[in-house]
Amino acid sequence: MNIHKKMNASLLKICTMASFVISIPSVYVYAEGLQNPLAVDSISGLIQKFVEIFSYFVIILAVLAFIWVGFQFVLAQGKPDRLKELKTWLAYIMIGVAIVVGAQIMINIIINTLAATGVVNQDTLNAIQGGDVR
Repeated sequence: MNIHKKMNASLLKICTMASFVISIPSVYVYAEGLQNPLAVDSISGLIQKFVEIFSYFVIILAVLAFIWVGFQFVLAQGKPDRLKELKTWLAYIMIGVAIVVGAQIMINIIINTLAATGVVNQDTLNAIQGGDVR
């Protein structure tokens, strides 16, 4: 149970730092002579960019976690209680990756649906997907 509290605290710290880092460049966007480093000009574009960056981060972290859990399986030396704990970790990693990939797929489905039905102006969708700054 103590491990779960530490994981939740670490996740909260990472999300807080990520939101702070993303909000810093927006302060300088409208200064004279500076360009928007995120190349987005809308909230939806920012959300899509954040999910994209977060997805890459999670995938890299998941690969490292899979390697770590693999080494721990070898070091467990057949101890049933340790193997059970590592199987739980492996399940958490797989569920986390599935959630992140699912979020990215949902965003793409929503954008493609809006584009196909013509509900949203095509220029707006191009700006969100391509990161065009006006």
